[in-house]
Amino acid sequence: MTTKDQPKIAFAYSEELSQYQLSPEHPLRPIRLKHMHELMKATGLMNLANIASVQPRLATRDEIESAHDLDYVSNVSAVSNGSVLPDSSKYGLGTPDNPIWKGMYDNTALCVGTTLTASELVMSGRANIAFAPAGGVHHHAMRRYASGFGVFNDAVIAMNTMIKSGLRIAYVDIDCHHGDGVQAGYYDSDQVLTISIHESGQWLFPGTGHVQEIGENNGLGYSVNIPLAPYTQDTEWHAAFDELITPLIKTFKPDVLFTQLGIDTHFQDPLTHMSLTTQGFNLAVKKLAKLGSEIGKWVAVGGGGYDFSAVARSWTMALATMADFNLPQQVPASFDSLKGLTKFGDQAPPQNESHYLNEIRQFNSKTIEEVRALVFPKFRI
Repeated sequence: MTTKDQPKIAFAYSEELSQYQLSPEHPLRPIRLKHMHELMKATGLMNLANIASVQPRLATRDEIESAHDLDYVSNVSAVSNGSVLPDSSKYGLGTPDNPIWKGMYDNTALCVGTTLTASELVMSGRANIAFAPAGGVHHHAMRRYASGFGVFNDAVIAMNTMIKSGLRIAYVDIDCHHGDGVQAGYYDSDQVLTISIHESGQWLFPGTGHVQEIGENNGLGYSVNIPLAPYTQDTEWHAAFDELITPLIKTFKPDVLFTQLGIDTHFQDPLTHMSLTTQGFNLAVKKLAKLGSEIGKWVAVGGGGYDFSAVARSWTMALATMADFNLPQQVPASFDSLKGLTKFGDQAPPQNESHYLNEIRQFNSKTIEEVRALVFPKFRI
């Protein structure tokens, strides 16, 4: 592939996105993005001609209110500036998952702004691909309340602008947790096909994302959930992806591919129970890149990921895949932001015991069969 043929890639990021803290004990630590960016720079990715680093903007109040009720947004703004509201828990604020911190409105508006910046560049044709790693982690945020570390749902806000432009979107969420806030945003819409492949809600927050949640009214059949068993490894995960996600997107024929690239599916993640490697994650990115190339417009955001090593390596690998750039096997010696990183790829996680492996395969096979039975007829697949 020549330089002329390579996709134009926008990377929406600012150091400010890594410089705040939700609470001292909170598992979501924005500093993870700084480690990621340092690794990207060490590999030479940020010097490539086909990658443009773009400073994100703040989302406006009107943009945020396209996905959230006015009183909720007003309350986030008030507590962010130090006001004490006795009913803040009604809005999901002040909980262990969603603590209140000074500046939370502006911090979150900038996260949303990275996703909007990425979306605008792709919609305008100035980029074929745009990656906003600070986005995506707010995929649990609901219209009237915060949830699961999410305050303002950047994916819904950005896709609302695309819908206003008459575009149809395929949203694919590969985070370990069900993308319930995005699903809720489009549960009755046929403009967005939402697909979430995740650890089953039987075992993991938010307890939703079951196969039977397929949308309603005009959106019936346009919400697709692929719950998988804990300790699912690369091969089993990709079997579900290949059998379900690829044919659904090809049949839906969207104008834009929008992907949430959470890496809390990694076997070392402290909050989840899936067992993907960085190689398994990046294989998913390669498959999404192929779909994005066929569609012509691809917006990617970050998401969950609470192991610093997995986040830094996986999102660096993802950007390299987008740029068609071959990373070395070894992490550059000049990278010293995190200690102990030697290779981008993982050794395989411990193998599941044979009896448990059978249970995993049976659970996942049942999921695949149920999705095919419930959703595929809608698309005449």
